[in-house]
Amino acid sequence: MSRIANTEVIIPKSLSPEAREQLIDALYAVHNQIFDGVERESFAKYVVLSKAEHTWIQVHKNEQAEIVGYFALHIFERQLGGIPTAVFRAEAGTLRAYRGGNVNARFGLSLGLRYLLKNPGRRAYYLGSLVHPSSYSLFAKYFGEVWPRRGQETPPELQAFMDELACEFGLERVHTSNALVRKVGWRTRETEAEREYWQHCDKPAARFFIEANPGYVDGDGLVTVVPVTAANLLRMVRILSERKLRQPVEAAVSMARRLPLGSRLLRSEIVRQLRAAPLFAHFDEGTLKSLAARAQILNVPAGRYVFRQGDASHELYLLARGAAYVLESGEEQVVNELGTGAVFGEIAMLAGERRSASIRIATASTLVRIPREALLPLMEGNAGLRQGVWQTFAERRFESLVRGEARYGQLGRQGRRSWLQQGELRELAPEQALTVEAGSHLLVLSGSVKLAHPAFQVAAQGSLLLEVQHPLRVVAQETARLVLLPRQGAQAQVVPLSQAA
Repeated sequence: MSRIANTEVIIPKSLSPEAREQLIDALYAVHNQIFDGVERESFAKYVVLSKAEHTWIQVHKNEQAEIVGYFALHIFERQLGGIPTAVFRAEAGTLRAYRGGNVNARFGLSLGLRYLLKNPGRRAYYLGSLVHPSSYSLFAKYFGEVWPRRGQETPPELQAFMDELACEFGLERVHTSNALVRKVGWRTRETEAEREYWQHCDKPAARFFIEANPGYVDGDGLVTVVPVTAANLLRMVRILSERKLRQPVEAAVSMARRLPLGSRLLRSEIVRQLRAAPLFAHFDEGTLKSLAARAQILNVPAGRYVFRQGDASHELYLLARGAAYVLESGEEQVVNELGTGAVFGEIAMLAGERRSASIRIATASTLVRIPREALLPLMEGNAGLRQGVWQTFAERRFESLVRGEARYGQLGRQGRRSWLQQGELRELAPEQALTVEAGSHLLVLSGSVKLAHPAFQVAAQGSLLLEVQHPLRVVAQETARLVLLPRQGAQAQVVPLSQAA
């Protein structure tokens, strides 16, 4: 598991000019792996060479002493409206594999409390021009008073003050009619899958941010103000403390689950988690209890791997709470991001293959692990569950086959998913035949089939996608599942049948 092994706090003004330049180079190299659209000079001006009265930079390193992230906090002391005011600002970036430890939050909290104690009664605000829904979601989580916010209009006098603050720091409006969306230019590097996750995220704070700042993908920032008050900071202390306290509580609960009473309580909790998931919501109480008796609840911290690509295991997982990354061919290549209610692990469970991707937890999450031998009998007796699991299998298998293919890339993930949903899922028994019409696409999900053409025939085992230009006879050599896709305007080229063997 990747982890931050060491953290160093640096005050840039205490460094020599040469040391500051070296720090800029080191942090900018990490920054460029996370953000796009920022020149070194601009980065240096904001992060290391800030004109703030106080600047601290927290530098995170891994076990190999490599820099993997940074958190810069600045305090500007101003006279705003004739009133002494402290304005907190921050920039942060951490490589994906090292996120989720709340290190930055704890550091910012300690400095904020220390400053308020030294300057009692001084008006203080945090000012951000946030460029990603994840950042706004964190502020909404930790603080009770954040502006702007969902379901409540920003008071006119506060919005005027936010406008004044933004102008004070040289943040230009994107549109003259909107005082809260400003030009920043910091674009978060993320995959198509990650961007889609946030676009469809069910977190209210993330939805609000995207509605308020749809141009964040181009580097637009949403002016966000948090009053640095005792109430706001104490709320943050409480949330961080609760997270810390949950660890021994969860360990105690884990021990209690081994006792008869704990086991019964655990089954009730699993039933509740299953009932909340769309895939299992229609099952009756008795079926859910039977499944819960063989399932297991896992509380997994951020950064932990559930399994890795190539592992041999056949359980299905329900993400009851939290978020997870789907990774292929290296820890940083995110091909999907999963949210609450998602299931994963179905490919290995259904096809009997090793894990086709790695799953790493993005935020502290609760999982329900369901063994293969408990789920397969249910699937045999329930067409809705069988259809749901195979549909998920088809979506993931299809995406893995077309991802990176130029002829399908123009569709985007949503377009490819929409096309797949137009397909017809078919199951062929051994020796059963099917004729595929010209112009359609054939997606073989599992099993062995023979593809018969008037001129020749070939055998295909496992997953396969091809465009059919002439009528094609498909004969199952063993139980096979496939999807017939309609003609698609992506101008996909034919996959020669010789490549299907």
